[in-house]
This record gives sequence, C-alpha cells and structure tokens, in this order.
Amino acid sequence: MKKRTKLTTLGLTVLAGALLLSGCTSSFCSEIDRAHFLYAFDYGVTDYYDHQIEGAEPIFPGNTNVYYLVNVPITTASGIGKANEVAATAQIEIPTDNYFVKLDQLVLEDALISYKGPEFVVTEATFCDVLQALDGFGYRKFYQNELWDNWDLYNQRLREMTADPTNDLTIDDLPTKDYLKIYQNEMNILISKYRSCIAIETDDYGYYGYANGAQYRDGHKIQVEIEAKTWNYAWKKGFIEGLFVFPIAWLTETFVSTFKGFGVIGGLAQLLAILLITFIVRSLMLLVTIKQTASTAKMQALQPEITKIQNKFPNADTNNYEKQQLAAEMGKLYKKNKINPLSTLLVMVVQFPVFISVWGALQGSASLSSDALFNLHLSDPINTVLLNGSNWANGSAVAALILFLSMSAIQVTSMLVPQFIQKRKAKQVTKLSKNPTQTQQQKSMKMVTYVMMGMIIFMGFTLPSAMGVYWFVSALFSLVQTLIIEKINSKKAKKKGR
Repeated sequence: MKKRTKLTTLGLTVLAGALLLSGCTSSFCSEIDRAHFLYAFDYGVTDYYDHQIEGAEPIFPGNTNVYYLVNVPITTASGIGKANEVAATAQIEIPTDNYFVKLDQLVLEDALISYKGPEFVVTEATFCDVLQALDGFGYRKFYQNELWDNWDLYNQRLREMTADPTNDLTIDDLPTKDYLKIYQNEMNILISKYRSCIAIETDDYGYYGYANGAQYRDGHKIQVEIEAKTWNYAWKKGFIEGLFVFPIAWLTETFVSTFKGFGVIGGLAQLLAILLITFIVRSLMLLVTIKQTASTAKMQALQPEITKIQNKFPNADTNNYEKQQLAAEMGKLYKKNKINPLSTLLVMVVQFPVFISVWGALQGSASLSSDALFNLHLSDPINTVLLNGSNWANGSAVAALILFLSMSAIQVTSMLVPQFIQKRKAKQVTKLSKNPTQTQQQKSMKMVTYVMMGMIIFMGFTLPSAMGVYWFVSALFSLVQTLIIEKINSKKAKKKGR
C-alpha cells in the first residue's frame, strides 16, 4: 500500500473513531430525569380551569373548585399525537378519549396525595393545588421505583375499573397491547436525544416536550426538573466520565451560575463559561504536552535542514539504499536536536480523550440547555437549528450559521498555517533537482490535512452549538500558539545565523 494511501486511511480511521466514540460517554440522565422528560411530552389530554365554562365538568364528583375539558393533542410533537399517528398508520385501534381522561385522573390523584399528604381529600383540591401537584409530581405517571412501572400500574387499575358497572369506563375504551407497545416505543424515541442531565443543583432546566393544556400555550416547550449529580455518581458511569467529563461539566455549571450571580444574562453567561472552559482546557493540555509541542516546533524550525537531507536522496522512495541513508541522517538530526518524531502522535493521543470528554461535558451540561443567545440554545445541534424553517424567522438559524462559518474558517486557517510555514521554510533551500520523495510526502500530508479538515467541518455541523463555540476558540488558541512559536523560532534562527 502506498504511503499516501496509508496516511489517508489513518486520517479517516482516526476521525471516524472520533465520530463514533464521541457518543460513547455515558448519559448522566437518571430514570427520574427521564420520567420528567416523558411527562414533558405527555401532560395528558385534560385542560384545567378555576371556574366552570361551557362543556366543562368537575374534576372529581363534589368538587366545585376545578373543572376540566378534554383536549387531545394531534401534533406529533406530543407523545400521544405521535403514538396515535403511528398506530393509525399500522391500522392499530386507538383508545378512546375516555381512557386518556381516566388516566389523567389517576395521575392527578396520585400527584395530589404526594403533594398534600396521604390524608388529603381530593374533592377539596383547589386549582392551585392541581397545578402545583402536577408540576411537582406529575412525572410519577412514568416512575415510582423504576421507569414505566407506575404507567403499567395505572393501566392495570384502569382495566380493573372496567369491571365496576357504576364506572363509565369500558373495555372498549382501553388500548390494545400493540398500542401500548407503540406508545412506549415512541415516547422513548422522543426523549432519547436528550442528554443535558449534569447539574450541580436540582432545578428546572432546558426547554422540552409539548405542554398541552389551558395553563400553557399550545405546543409551548417547558423546563423539566433535573436531579443534581455527584462525582461519585459520575465514577459509577465510567472512568472517562469520572476523570474528565464530570469535572468539566461541573466547572461549566459553576461558571454559568457565577456569571448569572453577577447579573449576566443567561445566554451570555453560558458563552462566557464556554470561553473560560476552553482557555482552561487548552492551557492544561499545553502544560501536559509542552515537551511534545516544543519537539514539533523544533521540527518546523529545522525544515530547511530536513529539506537539504531529503534533496541528497531524491530516489529514497524507490531506492532501498537511499531510503536507509535518508532514515539514518534524519535520525542523527533528530537525535542531535533532541527531537521525538512521534511527538505529533503523542499530542493526538492526549488530545483525543480530552476532546471526547469536553464534547460529553458540554452536551451533558444542564445549564447550557436553558436560556439562549440570539435565540440560539447552545445545547441544540447546529444542523438541527439550520434545517428548521421556523428558526430563520426568530434569528436562531442566522446565529447558528454565523457560528458554523466562523468555526469552519478559523479551523481551516489554524490547520493550513503550519503547512504554509513549513512550505515557506522549505523554499529557502535551493533544490538541486526534483525530489519525488519530498513531493510525495507533501502530497500525503496535504491529503491527510484536507481529509481531517473536511471531517472536522462535517462534525462541527452536527455538533451542539456549545461545542461549535469551543472548537472556534480552541482553533483560535492553536493558531495563536503556532504564530507565537514561529516568532520565537525565527528569532532563534537569526541568532544562530540560519
């Protein structure tokens, strides 16, 4: 296999691995977190009112404080709407409105008792009691001891209620087993993409689901409660999660909270937190890889001498003797200047888990799922924002596009500048003849650079916006670092008379 093909394959393999492994950090969402997500997508079919209106009925017999109307959501943004659509397509019978109403009633009773205590009489519930109970304990529709267990119990109780002749619920109102499977599957799909569950304080975060009801605007997304996570919890998730992901996310959460404490608005506080995280991560990486970075800088400074050696053996690519001589002289040059030719690889080995960890941390940060900057939520993937037509009207897509273009431009610049510097130094050496070996190496390096550049831009398009900000600042950091090192090397070279 040709060297060019090998290098290209290596570049593709590394980036494909990064793309795959970026999703390998564990989700920090607990089952209670997921229950809250589920409830955000299915608040039920009942609208509650603090007074009687046409068609409304008391929520419980004898209760004159709260009334309800049935409002079954039909949009697929709702869990019920999506399940009903899939069921209809599969020609599976959809349960009646009466089933959904009775289910809501069981959930409300459970929530009221959890909120007010076991001695509370539900017929005395006020409108405020209903809203507070559902807001605080409505998630129990999907969780008691584990996810979906309470939902199964509710459906079992409804089936038992059909045996009571005084109850208006019949067996024909209930869902079939096939419908229940569809509902559960579609609900799991709706919440599967949400991972912003790393919080240092239990609170409401993000904008999720499809809140249906008189107390919400139609289709209005809401915040959900996320449990506070501990470092011990993170270690149980995995080694990378405990060592890197949680500390980075913890710092992000802390910085956002601190900036908000100083009166900085939410979106700007998040942006400042990401900038600070990027600076800290890149500075620590620079300290860890300082020797390898210095070694790489020396190789750049020695480019004229490397070119001279390569010109002495123009046929090294096909002649084994010249190939051995070239390797020997290059080895002497590296040894003399205390250079490790594998330094670039070592830096990549360090950078790889850090990159994955930062990705996992910013994706998992609960604070970044709340608030917005120019209507852009930093937890939303750039491509998702750009491909949603409604986002162009509110300006979030414009903000996402500017971020993507800026990130791409600075990333391309930071990757091409080192090649430009090496090429400029190589031109300083008078070539006696054409060197196929050097030409082939330059083509191979360009190919790898372009492949990596393309993959990085593609990944950047699918990244959360927060990661786009990180990548922009990180690339800018790399560019400044390259220029500073080049300036230092140029001064040293002038002193040595190179």
